[in-house]
Amino acid sequence: MSEQDKKKTENNSSPEISPDGRTSADVEASLLLDDNTSINSLEKIYEVFAASAKRWEAIVYPSMIAFIILAVYGFYLIYSLTTDMGNAVTEMRQMSSNMKTMSRDVTSMSTSVLKMTDTITLMEHSFTKQLDKMDMLNNGIVEMNKSLRVMTFSMNQMRRDMSILNNNVSRPMNFMNSFMPW
Repeated sequence: MSEQDKKKTENNSSPEISPDGRTSADVEASLLLDDNTSINSLEKIYEVFAASAKRWEAIVYPSMIAFIILAVYGFYLIYSLTTDMGNAVTEMRQMSSNMKTMSRDVTSMSTSVLKMTDTITLMEHSFTKQLDKMDMLNNGIVEMNKSLRVMTFSMNQMRRDMSILNNNVSRPMNFMNSFMPW
């Protein structure tokens, strides 16, 4: 054996004492223990991380699915809105052409109403003249009514006079009728 190997063996066989009072075997054991502890710590960290990851998976995956569903629904709403807006624009164009026709018709109707107003004004003047004539006719009928009353009174007088005459003439005539051959 070489001298270096001997020194190593001596070092291994004779315990060296460190300044804090521990031997090299204690130091090696503590290092070995530290390595096991750090490996155990890493395993614990991995287990905790794996458990945490599983919890996060239970939250994140359903959230992602919900987000995808909401995104698809949002896309559908936007598509539906743009389709409805397109339909509204088409309907507005048709309404615009119909409004032009309506505007022409309303203008024509306005002209017709103005003509009707003029005609009604003329009718009013005509009715005023007719009313004046009716008043004159009414006055004539009132006069005729008065004349009929006078005539009725006169006829009544004539009837009375005829009755008196009949009375005066019929008595002597009755007497004379007995002498007459007819």
